[in-house]
Amino acid sequence: MRIVHVNLASSLSGGEYQTLALMEGLREAGVEQFLVHRRGSRVGALAREQGQRTLVAARAFFSLGADYWQKPVILHAHDGRAVHWSKFCAVLHASPYIITRRTHVIPSDRRWTHRAYADSNCVACVSNAVATGMKSYDASINSIVVYDGIVGFASDTKRANIFREAHAGQMIVAQVGRLAVEKEVRITLEVARRIAAGRLPMQFWILGDGPLRNELQAAAEDLDNVKFFGHRNDIGDFLAAADVLLHPASYEALGSVIVEAMQQSVAVVASRVGGIPEVVVDKITGYLVTSGDVDGFCAALKELHSKPELRERMVRAGLERADSFSLKVMTDRYLELYRQCLTN
Repeated sequence: MRIVHVNLASSLSGGEYQTLALMEGLREAGVEQFLVHRRGSRVGALAREQGQRTLVAARAFFSLGADYWQKPVILHAHDGRAVHWSKFCAVLHASPYIITRRTHVIPSDRRWTHRAYADSNCVACVSNAVATGMKSYDASINSIVVYDGIVGFASDTKRANIFREAHAGQMIVAQVGRLAVEKEVRITLEVARRIAAGRLPMQFWILGDGPLRNELQAAAEDLDNVKFFGHRNDIGDFLAAADVLLHPASYEALGSVIVEAMQQSVAVVASRVGGIPEVVVDKITGYLVTSGDVDGFCAALKELHSKPELRERMVRAGLERADSFSLKVMTDRYLELYRQCLTN
């Protein structure tokens, strides 16, 4: 069995890290695989650094006699652009293909797009929320749930302690993710503003990059308790130093960074949207707050600040909950799907 993963994203975000994590899990299981990517993409560069075999999409498409097309081969589309590419190649090489869907927004109903999803062997949805959307799109599509696994951002205790010591006596609240509209960083800034007005000792770290970065930094110029760190390769160190992950997204397919935070012993305050309630058990592993409810987010943070024993209980429950989202669980589930492709 040979897997040709297809990820044609130009940026590097959660879906790309999940693609690489799955490839690492499959390599440990002895599966032969390749990654098809856009020329110059960051996911392709990272894959090569990790010793994975990679192919530029334009070259791979026309290399009809190449060894990576020797059967049995299964195509695995990991992002929206990859779906059409995989469909074309599946027809060209008479091979099965599966799709991983990491957004709750249903696909376009244009004829070719609809056909590409309908003809796949299955659509692996990263949460029940995503699967529900796919069922409303086309109930005949074989939509199943495969939760994303823990990428496992590496952390160094010494570096984490240095970050923490820089804000001794303060509760550190981190937001991690792309600086885009749906992540609602403006909510975080308003929360930080109100916390500062109340003179509560909290420091807000915002990690990530994206189209709104300059705009958001300008909006936070007057906030001494907010710091932007941009894209980081040492996210694990920041998470290990944080006390709380704040995730006020307006929509989220799953929120894999929440699981990463839980694994790093970080309590969670997040929006009650999309697949997040499938990860966060309200008042057990963290707090769920109505999307956009600034008062609700402030109240949850104040509660965690005033009751460190509550925060510790949530941390312990979160660590246990994170076990359900291990890389091995995800890898084993995909291996099962690949085998089904070859027997159907």
